[in-house]
Amino acid sequence: MIDLHSHILHDFDDGARTLEAAIAMAREAAAMGVTVMAATPHGRNSTNADHSRYTVALLAERLAELRAALAEEDINLELVPGTEIYGEPGVVERLKAGELLPYGESRTVLVEFPLTSPADVVEQIVFGLQVAGYRVVYAHPERMRYVQHDPNSLVPLIERGALMQLTGDALLGAQGPVMRHLAETLVTHRLVQIIASDAHGPHFGRLPNLGAARARAAELVGDAEADAMTRAVPTLILNDGPITPPPPIPIRQRFSFF
Repeated sequence: MIDLHSHILHDFDDGARTLEAAIAMAREAAAMGVTVMAATPHGRNSTNADHSRYTVALLAERLAELRAALAEEDINLELVPGTEIYGEPGVVERLKAGELLPYGESRTVLVEFPLTSPADVVEQIVFGLQVAGYRVVYAHPERMRYVQHDPNSLVPLIERGALMQLTGDALLGAQGPVMRHLAETLVTHRLVQIIASDAHGPHFGRLPNLGAARARAAELVGDAEADAMTRAVPTLILNDGPITPPPPIPIRQRFSFF
């Protein structure tokens, strides 16, 4: 499996605090069947500029340290660089300047948004990135207030080629029964195309869990779709391959999850 969202890099952001903690996270991920993990620390943005340690140079340094440690520990986990980018004006220019990173050598970016952002603001940022030639993975849309009110609001973005990344904890019930119900609904209605762990470490109570999340998805939609969300689609993302996910199944009843 391929985990496209993690905070495994040590002493960097709110993820792994030490190299030892990062190694433990990697060992647990590999034991669950993860072979590739994207290291996606929070990028510097307008809300964290005063305390963020993020630089591309530091990311490369931490990545090299962790890769060396995993080789020494004989942990078979490939690490791919990336960034969890904050969706705000100016993000395209910062990507072009090399201040933020897409996944590896690809043209795909992982983007998160403030939880209270309205749908039209999110769409504007996503479309701007797409016009600039980037493919967008939308990090944990299940946390967004407008999505919780109306999951069908994701359909226009999906139809325009954006890919939705669900967090494993939501699907497994670690974030409560209401979030689990929303996550299950997103999976069964094909409103997400990727599942990832968003692991931060034991201090945060968010551990690598992609294997368990994949098993739960298989119970809901079958092995083929579960594998697509954890293997096939992530592979195509890292290689800039063409992706044509199954069309969303709109939710007919009117409701709000929260």
